[in-house]
Amino acid sequence: MAPRNNRGKAKGEKKKKDEKVLPVATDITINLPDETHVVLKGISTDRIIDVRRLLSVNTETCYITNFSLSHEVRGARLKDTVDVLALKPCVLTLTNEDNNEELAEAHVRRLLDIVACTTCFSPSASAHDRITSDIGKNAPAALDNKTSKKTTKSQSSSSSSTTTTTTTANKQSSSPKSASKDVPVDAEGEMSHSCPKLGSFYEFFSLSHLTPPLQYIRKATKRRIDEIPVDDHLFSLDVKLCNGKLLQVEACKKGFYGVGKQRILCNNLVDLLRQLSRAFDNAYDELMKAFAERNKFGNLPYGFRANTWLIPPIAAQLPSVCPPLPVEDETWGGNGGGLGRDGKKDSIPWADEFLFVASMPCKTAEERQIRDRKAFLLHSLFVDVAIFRAIKAVQHVKLKPNLLGPDANSNIPYKERVGDLSIKVMKDATNASSKVDTKIDGIQATGTDKKKLVERNLLKGITADENTAAHDFATLGTVNVRYCGFNAIVKVEAREEKKASPPSKSIELEQPEGGANALNINSLRLLLHKPTPSEHTKQMPNLQTSEFEELSASKAFVERLLEESLARLEEEVLERDHMVRWELGACWIQHLQDQKNTEKDKKPSTEKGKKPSTETEMKVEGLGTPLKSLKNKKKSDESNVKTQLENSRPASDGLSGAVEDATLASVESHLETDAKDNELALQQLLSDAAFARLKESDTGLHRKSLEQLIDLSQKYYAEVALPKLVADFGSLELSPVDGRTLTDFMHTRGLQMRSLGRVVKLSEKLLHVQSLCIHEMIARAFKHILQAVIAAVVDQEKMAVSIVAALNLMLGVPETRDSIKSCHVHPLVWRWLEVFLKKRYEWDLSSLNFKDVRKFAILRGLCHKVGIELVPRDFDMDSPHPFRKFDVVSLVPLHKQAACSSADGRQLLESSKTALDKGKLEDAVTYGTKALAKLVAVCGPYHRMTAGAYSLLAVVLYHTGDFNQATIYQQKALDINERELGLDHPDTMKSYGDLAVFYYRLQHTELALKYVKRALYLLHLTCGPSHPNTAATYINVAMMEEGLGNVHVALRYLHKALKCNQKLLGPDHIQTAASYHAIAIALSLMEAYPLSVQHEQTTLQILRAKLGPNDLRTQDAAAWLEYFESKAFEQQEAVRNGTKKPDASIASKGHLSVSDLLDYINPSRDAKVRDVIAGKRKSYITKNYHDKKKEARSRIIMVSPSNFSFSNTVNSEGLSLFFL
Repeated sequence: MAPRNNRGKAKGEKKKKDEKVLPVATDITINLPDETHVVLKGISTDRIIDVRRLLSVNTETCYITNFSLSHEVRGARLKDTVDVLALKPCVLTLTNEDNNEELAEAHVRRLLDIVACTTCFSPSASAHDRITSDIGKNAPAALDNKTSKKTTKSQSSSSSSTTTTTTTANKQSSSPKSASKDVPVDAEGEMSHSCPKLGSFYEFFSLSHLTPPLQYIRKATKRRIDEIPVDDHLFSLDVKLCNGKLLQVEACKKGFYGVGKQRILCNNLVDLLRQLSRAFDNAYDELMKAFAERNKFGNLPYGFRANTWLIPPIAAQLPSVCPPLPVEDETWGGNGGGLGRDGKKDSIPWADEFLFVASMPCKTAEERQIRDRKAFLLHSLFVDVAIFRAIKAVQHVKLKPNLLGPDANSNIPYKERVGDLSIKVMKDATNASSKVDTKIDGIQATGTDKKKLVERNLLKGITADENTAAHDFATLGTVNVRYCGFNAIVKVEAREEKKASPPSKSIELEQPEGGANALNINSLRLLLHKPTPSEHTKQMPNLQTSEFEELSASKAFVERLLEESLARLEEEVLERDHMVRWELGACWIQHLQDQKNTEKDKKPSTEKGKKPSTETEMKVEGLGTPLKSLKNKKKSDESNVKTQLENSRPASDGLSGAVEDATLASVESHLETDAKDNELALQQLLSDAAFARLKESDTGLHRKSLEQLIDLSQKYYAEVALPKLVADFGSLELSPVDGRTLTDFMHTRGLQMRSLGRVVKLSEKLLHVQSLCIHEMIARAFKHILQAVIAAVVDQEKMAVSIVAALNLMLGVPETRDSIKSCHVHPLVWRWLEVFLKKRYEWDLSSLNFKDVRKFAILRGLCHKVGIELVPRDFDMDSPHPFRKFDVVSLVPLHKQAACSSADGRQLLESSKTALDKGKLEDAVTYGTKALAKLVAVCGPYHRMTAGAYSLLAVVLYHTGDFNQATIYQQKALDINERELGLDHPDTMKSYGDLAVFYYRLQHTELALKYVKRALYLLHLTCGPSHPNTAATYINVAMMEEGLGNVHVALRYLHKALKCNQKLLGPDHIQTAASYHAIAIALSLMEAYPLSVQHEQTTLQILRAKLGPNDLRTQDAAAWLEYFESKAFEQQEAVRNGTKKPDASIASKGHLSVSDLLDYINPSRDAKVRDVIAGKRKSYITKNYHDKKKEARSRIIMVSPSNFSFSNTVNSEGLSLFFL
C-alpha cells in the first residue's frame, strides 16, 4: 500500500525525486594524524556521526575516541549532522582534540573494552563452582574437557582488579586452535541436539586464546610531575601489561604521559603503551589481526553490555559483585545508559510537555516528522525517568514495609508525588492464581471501570490514524515497573486547567550518540548474593550441607505456596474476559476496507447495478474452511430485512402485500432512526476529527451503537482475526520463534494471549505453531508461580535459593515418579499446569507428553518474563536439581510502556515490504530508503527502533543484487541489535542469518558459515530443530558447506531440512519445494543427475500448483529441470557408448535413494571418496557446468531465518524463499 502523503503528485515528479534519495555505496578516505590514511566503506546517505561510527569499528582507528573531523572546503570540526554526500572530494582529516577528565576516562574505557574479549567471555567455572565442585554432579557428561580445564594464571590479580571494578587480563590456557573457533559443534550435533550448551553462549565473542595486551588499568593517587602543569593534569594511572610490567601514566589535557626513563607524551594510550613496551605492541597487533580474521568487514567484538538473561562469564565468577563489562563500568565513567540518571529531569513539567506535543501541527508528513521527533525524545526521557523513580520508590518501600500497611498481607498502595509524576507502589500477590493488572492502559493504571475501558479502546482503534499515539496523553504518560515482588505505576497527572490550554513553549531535548546506549534495564539489577570471605576447600563439606538444607527448606516453602495457589485456582469461576486492545479496532477497519476494495475489483462492470450479496466468503489459504466476511453497512441490514419480508409474502394476496409494504417501510424508518441516534451518540463520545475519520472509512460503523460495535468486534476477533493469524503462520508470512515474537505478532493485531488455546486448536496442521503456543502457555503458568514466590519471600538473603527451589520443582525431573503421565514433572506442578491452562487458555493439557517440552526454551522465557539473570552454565534438565543457589545471580526490573516512533515510517516500511513481495524492486528500494530516512530523523540513526529499517532495506537491496550495500546496512542493524536489544533477541538472530547470506554472496564463505552457525545456535536455543526457520537455516548452512567443498555435510543438512519442512509445513509447501531444489543442486555437484531430476520434478510440481506456471520461481525450476535432464541424458549416453568409465565415486550412485545415498556418504569411511568428489567438483565447476550454474544462481536467493523479525517497525519477511 502506497503511503498517503505521496498522493496528488505527478508520476514523473515523484520518480525524479525518488531517484535523488536512492543510496549508493561510497568510499570515505580519512587522513590520520600519523600521515597514514584509512578508507571506510560507507553509504551516500551517511552523515559525520556515521563516519565516527565507522572509525570506531575499524581495526586501525577503533582506539581513537576524542577527535574532530575536518574538510578542505567545509572547514574544521564538522558537526555530526553534515551529510557525507555534500563533501566533495570525500576526504576528511582526523584531528585529535584536548581531553577533559570525562573524555580521558572514556578513552581508558574504550581500551579496556577492546581487550575485554580476551578475558570476559571465555567459559570458566565460577568462584563458587571451584569450591563446591562436588555439589550437584548433574553437569552433563558431554561437557567439553577443554572448556572445563580452562584456568587463569593469577587468581590474585583477578580478585584485586574486581575491587577496583576494572577488567582483568588473565591469559586463558586454552589453545588457539580450539578457542578461535566459534561454537565448535559437529554437523550431527548441530542437527540433532535440540538445545546447545548454555556454557558456550559467549564463545562467539571470545578471543581467550590470545594473550591480553594488558592485565589491568587502575587509577592511582595523583603524582606531581614537573613537566605537566597543575591545570593540565587530570588523573594518574597504574597500567600492568601482559608481561607483568607495571607502568605509571599521567592523563592530561594534551594526552597521556609516560612516567619513567622514557617520558613520552602521546594523544592516546595505545600509542603510548606501544612505544613503551614491545610486549604490549605485539599483543595488541595480534588482537587486531584476530579482529580482522574474525570479520574484516567490522562487527568487532567489543562495546557489549550485560543485557541478556545469561550474564557474561566474567560476572559469573563473582556473583556477589557481578563485575560490569567496561562499557557499564562506573569506575571509568560508564553506566547502563539512558537519560535522567542524575535525577535532574524529574521535575520537568511533564503534563505541559505532553500537551504541547499533542497540540503541534500534524497535517502534513513534514509536520508529523517534527512532531514525532519531539514526541519520541520526550517519551524516551519520560520512560527512563519513570523507571528510575519507580525503582527508587520500591527501594524505599522495601526499607519501610509498614508503608503498605501494618499487616504483611495487607496491600495498601504507597503513593508519592514528584512534580507532575504520580508514583503508586503495591506489593505483588503471593497467590499464584491471582490476576495482577499491569497494563499501562488497564484498570489499575487508568482508574477506569472495565466497561468504559473496553469502549475507550475500541473507539480509539476504529478511529486511529498517524496521530493516535502522539495524542494519547494518558497512555504515553504511563509506565508500569515490576521489581523484586513489587509493582509500581508511574503516571503523569495533569490539572484540568492545563488540559484546557496547552503551553505555547517547550523545552529543548537532545539525543546523545544518535540514540545509541539507551537504558539497559538489566543494569538496574538487584544482586541476590552478599560478598563472602575467601573460602577454603576445608569448608566445602559445610557449604554442601548448608546449601542442601537451604534448598530443602525452600522447596517445602514453594510446594506449600503452590498447593495453596492451586486450591484457589480450582475454586476460581471461569469468566469470559471481553477486554479489547485498541489495535483490534484498527485491524478491523483495515480488514473491512480491504474487503470492500477486493469486492469492487472482482465485481464485473455489468453487475455494478445489482444488489450486493448478503453474505460473501473470503478464502484464506491454509485453512479448511473459508472465513465469513462481516457486513456492517446500513444498506446490508436493510436489504436483509427487505429480502426476508419479500420471500414470506404470498404472491396472490395483494392486500397482504400492501400491509407488508407498510410494515417494511416502518421497519426501515425504525432502522434509520436507530442509526441516526447511534450516530449522534458516537459524535458525543468522539472528537470531530475522529468521527469524521470513522465516517470517511466507508464502513458504516459510525451508525452503530457501542454495544453493536463491541459485539461485531468480538465476532471479527473470533471468525476472522484468529484464523487469519493462523493462516499467516501457515504461509510463513509470520514466523514466530519464541514467546516474545508470538506475543508481538498477536498484540499488533489486537489479539490477546488468552486466545493461545484457540490458536493451538486452529493450528492443527502447523506443529511448530502448536509447539510455540504450548510452550508459551507453560512459561506463563510457571511465571505466576515464580512471581508469587518472589513476592512471598521476606528475607532477601533467601530470595536466590527460593527461586532455585522453584526452578528445580518446575523444570527438574522428580526422584519419585508417582504418575505415568507426569513422570518427567512433579505431580503438583503437572496438576497446576492442567488447571491453569484449562482455566486461562481453555486448553486441555492431557494430550501433552512433558518429555517433549523444550525446557531450555521455558527457562529462557521465564527469565524474560520474571526478570532473572543466570550464570551461563550447562544445566542438566534430566536431574532432580538442575540449578544451584549461585546459578541465580540477580533480579532485574521489567517495565511496560507505549510504543512511540513514526507511523509514517512504519507505513513506508510496510509499503517497501509489500512492493518486495510483489517483485517491484524499484518501489521497494524507494519506500525502504524513505522509511529509513524517516526513522533516522525521528528515532536517531543508532536507536534500537531504527535497526529494523536498516535490516529491511538490506534485504531489499540484496534482492536488487547490491550485496555490498546490503551488507553495510545489515552490519549496522546487527551492531545495534547486539548492544541495544540483547545477544539472543529474535532481531539479533535475524541479523546473523541475513548477514551470513550476504557474506556468502560476496564469496566470503567461511565468514558466512561462522555467522549462520551462530544463528543456528540461537535458533536451537529458542525454537528448537523442528521449526521452519531452523530448516531454512539448515539449507543455508548446506549451501555454504557445499561452497567449501563439503558436499557430504551439505547433503545431510539438506535432508534434515526436507524432513523438517515436510513434517511442519506439508509435502506441498513452497518451503518444502525449496528443500527439494537445494538437494537437487547438491546432488548435481556429485553428478548424481538422475536424483537431481527426481527432486527437481517434485520442486516443479509444487511450484506449479502453488504459484502457477508464469511465476518466475516456477520458470526457474523448469529451467533447472531441463538442465538436469540434459546432463542425465549425456551421462547415460557416455556410459552406453563406453566413452566414460563408470565411476566408483558417489557420482555413480545416482540410482540410490536419498537415505541410501546418505549412508554411502560417510565421511569417516573413505577419505579417498572425498578427495575424488572435491577434485571432480573443481573441474566440474570450471568446465561445462560453470556457465549454467553462474547464470541460474544469479537468480537464486538463499533461505534465511528472516521471517521472524521482532522489530517495532515492521515484521519483515526478509529472505524467506530460495527462489526469486
